[in-house]
Amino acid sequence: MSTQYKKILIIRQGAIGDVVHTTNIFRAIKEKYPEVQIDYLTGKVPAQLIEHDTRLNRVIKLEDKSYKYLTKLGLELRKEKYDLIINLQPSLRYQYIAFLINSKDTVVYKKSFKYHAVENFLHTAKEKFKDIDNFDNLELQIPEDLREKIKRDIGTDKKIVILNTQTSLTRQGRKWPYEYFKELAFSLIDRYDCRVLIPGSKEDAEAVKKYENLHPDIQVIAGRYNILESAAVFSLANVFVSSDTGPLHIATAVKKPFCIGLYGAASVSRTGPWGVNHFAISADLPCIPCDRRKCKFKDKENTGINPCMAAIKPEHVLRVIIDNDLL
Repeated sequence: MSTQYKKILIIRQGAIGDVVHTTNIFRAIKEKYPEVQIDYLTGKVPAQLIEHDTRLNRVIKLEDKSYKYLTKLGLELRKEKYDLIINLQPSLRYQYIAFLINSKDTVVYKKSFKYHAVENFLHTAKEKFKDIDNFDNLELQIPEDLREKIKRDIGTDKKIVILNTQTSLTRQGRKWPYEYFKELAFSLIDRYDCRVLIPGSKEDAEAVKKYENLHPDIQVIAGRYNILESAAVFSLANVFVSSDTGPLHIATAVKKPFCIGLYGAASVSRTGPWGVNHFAISADLPCIPCDRRKCKFKDKENTGINPCMAAIKPEHVLRVIIDNDLL
């Protein structure tokens, strides 16, 4: 079996979760056509997650978004003589760089809320590779030596639950209350004698300090690891709980943890945890999913938490864990 496209460039600059959701594209193409060479153009942070992937020939990191930089990069990549560009970032500036690269053929992503993001991205590639199939899971490749290093650092003497407490400040409908995370952590430790890890970026470190010294088995690790190292940490967990954020989608793609997504304004059918061993919890409210950045309903108690997220209680998460024997 062969294809006319021997050299492909995938473009997706966007959010970490979006890049994770595109990985089934090159995975599916390489499984069907192992001879195809695939390069991937993305931002510096998500690049760390895929730069060790054996199915990619090269990961090109975007250093800047200016048109001057994109012009220079586009003309350099023109020399690669790509047969196909799969442009999953259809904004003007990335259509511009695709134009400069001047591949023999191009297919452009069209966002549709009819599909989950993983399916939506794959449908773009299927326009040119009609015989590729999607997978019922996601798969990030983490170097084994890194995983072993993180394992020694974290330790696995107890089962591990990761509570990802931080989310985008601009997305009010994704924030779960501190008191809920705290209650859930204590309930899990009391019932399962497990260790609870609180991850996050360096920028999150200050915000998660309030979780320090709550309990000997609650450990704050925010700011300690880069994004690939964090993925290795996630791969050691038994359960991962988070709202709709990049770390949640990374966790769904590192095999081991059962992931539980907490969904308010975001649509489960669009960005819910992808995979057969993952779960999503959302409130029974008529206004969701609204996908609004700011809630149109007043927060009567002035907690800063949207009603849709406040309606998801710690006992709801605990019930999913108990009923499905996740720990």
